[in-house]
Amino acid sequence: MEDGRKQAIVLSGGGANGAYEVGVLKALLGGESPATGRAPLEPDIVTATSVGAFNATFLVSRWEAGGRAAVSDLEAVWRGRLGRDPSTGANGAYRFLANPLELFDPRRFAADPFGTFTRAAGDGLRLLWDFLDRFMYVVNPRDEEPLATRLLHTVAIDNFISRDPFRRLVEEVIDYAAVRYSEKTLKVSTTDWETGQVREFVNDDFTDRLGPRIIMASSAIPGFFTPQEVGAHPYVDGSVLMNTPLLPAIMSGAEELHIVYLDPDVDSIPIHYLSNVLSTLYRTQVINWAARVNDDISDARHINEALLLLGRAGAGGGASAASEGGVLMALSAFGERLEKAGRYKLLTIHRYHPRDELGGPLSLLDLRRERIEYLIERGFDDAARHDCEASNCVLPPAPLGEFPDGR
Repeated sequence: MEDGRKQAIVLSGGGANGAYEVGVLKALLGGESPATGRAPLEPDIVTATSVGAFNATFLVSRWEAGGRAAVSDLEAVWRGRLGRDPSTGANGAYRFLANPLELFDPRRFAADPFGTFTRAAGDGLRLLWDFLDRFMYVVNPRDEEPLATRLLHTVAIDNFISRDPFRRLVEEVIDYAAVRYSEKTLKVSTTDWETGQVREFVNDDFTDRLGPRIIMASSAIPGFFTPQEVGAHPYVDGSVLMNTPLLPAIMSGAEELHIVYLDPDVDSIPIHYLSNVLSTLYRTQVINWAARVNDDISDARHINEALLLLGRAGAGGGASAASEGGVLMALSAFGERLEKAGRYKLLTIHRYHPRDELGGPLSLLDLRRERIEYLIERGFDDAARHDCEASNCVLPPAPLGEFPDGR
C-alpha cells in the first residue's frame, strides 16, 4: 500500500465451497473489486484454515509470478484437478473405499481395468483389517466399558473415505521451498486433536515432508476425514476452533484485512420440517461459526473506537466522539496498560461471503465441475460488486491524519 499499511487476506474453511474463495481472490488480485480501488491487492500476510489453507499455501508458493498469475493457476487446479471428472466420476480430493459404482461402472473399468481391480482389492483388504481391529475392541473391552459404548466406537465414516487423491495433489502442485522463502507471511491454523488447542504453522514449517501434512491436517473435517499426524500430535480441521483466522492476521500486524468466509447468514438456512441429525448439526455449526466471526469483527470495531477515544483524549479533544462501547473497550482492552496502546492499529476489514447457503451440509463434499465453475463465478461477482455498507465492513472511525501520532 502507498500509505504503508499492512494488508492481509484471511481465508476460512468450507470444503468444496472453497471454490467461492477462488472467485473472490480472482477479483481482488486482479484489480476488479471496489474494495481495493480497482487496483490489484498486494497482501503482506495470508492466514487460513481448512480448505483455505490449501488456497493460501498455493498462492504463496506461486506468488513470484504475481498475484494475478498465481490465482489463475489456482483456478486451473480447482477446475482441472479438484473437480470431479464427468467421464470417471473421480475427483482430486477424496474417494470412497470399495465403491461399487466405481467397480461396476463400465466407463471407469474401460478407462483403467487393472487399476479398478487393484484399488478394489486394496480397499477390501484395508476395510477387513479395520473391521478385525474394531471387532477385537468389542470382544476384548478396555476399562470395562459398556457394550453400547464399545459398539458406538465401531461406527466411523472416515474409514470408508480415502484422501489419497488430495495428498498426491498437495505434494505435486505446491512448491514448499517457495513458501519457506516467500516474503509473504503465511499462517495456517489447525486443531490439536489431543489438547483441543489451536496450533498455527508458519512459513518455516512447510518443508517438503511436513508441508503436505499440515494442509491435510488443517482440512481434515472431523467425522469425515481421519486426523493427520504432524510430528508427534494428531491434528484436525482448524475450523473446529477458528474457522476464520482473523486474530492471527491482526497479531501479525495487519491493518487492512480482506476476510473470505463461506458460512451464510443463518436466517437464510431453511429449518427442515423433518428434523434429522445431519441438518441439525450443520445448522448448529453455522450458527457457531457466524457468532465467532461476528464477535471478532465486533471486537475490531471496539478497538477502533478505543483508539479514537485515546487519540482524541491525548490531543485534548475529549471523548465525546467515541461511543459508549469504545469507552468500555478502551478500559477492558488496555486497562492499566494505556502506555502500550501504541502497538494497536486502526483496522479496516472488508468482508466477503455468500449471504445464502451454498447447498447444505453435503455441499462440503460436492466437487462437481459445473458447481465449482458456478462458485468461482459467484465469488468473483460478489467481490467485483462489493458494497461495504451492505457487507457491514469495518472502516476506521476517523481519517488517520487526525491522530496526533500519525496512526
